Amino acid sequence: MDVSIPEKVLRYETFINDVLKEDLKKVNQRQQQVTAEISEFLQLKNTIQTLADGHVGEGGLKTKMDIGCNFYVQANVTDTSKIMINIGLGHYLEFALPDALRYVEKRVSLLTQQMEKLRKDSAHTKANIKLVLGGLEYLQNSQKK
Repeated sequence: MDVSIPEKVLRYETFINDVLKEDLKKVNQRQQQVTAEISEFLQLKNTIQTLADGHVGEGGLKTKMDIGCNFYVQANVTDTSKIMINIGLGHYLEFALPDALRYVEKRVSLLTQQMEKLRKDSAHTKANIKLVLGGLEYLQNSQKK
C-alpha cells in the first residue's frame, strides 16, 4: 500500500489540524478554568483571613449577595465565626474559619498540581506538533529532490 507523498503530506496536515491542535485547544481551555478556580480560592482565602483577624465592625459584616443572574441584595452577617463554602456539585458545607482556611489551602494545592500536569500536557502536545511538522518538512524536501 504505497501512498504518494502529497497524500502523506495531506494526512499529516489533517492530523495536526484535526487532532493535535484540537487537543492543545482543550488543554488551554482547561488551564484557563483551573487558573480561574485558583484565583477564586485565593480571593476566598483572603476573605477568610480578614474575617479571622477580626476586621469586622460592631454591626457585623455588610456585604452584597448574588441572588442569581447578577442581581445583588445587601446582606448583614452578624456571626462571622463560620462560613459556607461550595465544595462542588452545588453542595455547600459549613466550616469554622480555621477549618475553612485549611480546606482552601488544600484545594489551591490540588489545583496547582492539576495546573502543572496541564502544563506538561500542553508542552507534550506542542512537541508532537513540532515533530509532525518536522516530518512534513522532511517529506516535502524529499519530494523536491
